[in-house]
Amino acid sequence: MPQKPGIDLNDTSNRIIAAIILALIFIGGWWLIARNAYDGSVSLSETEDVEEEVAGRTSESSPVNPTSVFGPLSEETPTIAGSRESVDVTDQLAGMSVKVKSATLAQMGWIAVRDADGRTLGAGRFEPGTHADIEVPLLRATTAGERYQVLIYVDDGDGEFDLHKDILVTGGDGSVAGDVFSAQ
Repeated sequence: MPQKPGIDLNDTSNRIIAAIILALIFIGGWWLIARNAYDGSVSLSETEDVEEEVAGRTSESSPVNPTSVFGPLSEETPTIAGSRESVDVTDQLAGMSVKVKSATLAQMGWIAVRDADGRTLGAGRFEPGTHADIEVPLLRATTAGERYQVLIYVDDGDGEFDLHKDILVTGGDGSVAGDVFSAQ
């Protein structure tokens, strides 16, 4: 019986080619999974459902695109007009956490710190109520001489911070409910 042609995996060059093909398949699969996991798209109807469930009221018929001192936030960020939420910070030393002088949250939520480039440096979860002299841990340190913004988010119910799912608290005028400080 004639022998069928095949790949000899004892040959080093064939092993290298097989390893490259497997690596490309692995990287391609990882990229597809990561792209879908961080898609972050939220439809207006999903946002309204979450807002009704979390806040007991509906949002306006058109989405709010709040702006901050650092410019507009993502169009995909779900928002809710706050009633009693507030946060107060003062200028402070640069470091791996931000000291919040006081914060009032109407619902369980997050206090997040954003830099001038719009990147979120970290967030801390807090229960409803008024809090004094609290710290928000950061994943990346603040830098002396830079300005930062502290924002309030209402948790979407999963207990994990997600910029695309948790609901940004805004004021009645559509601006973000937050405060600004400089790192020294």
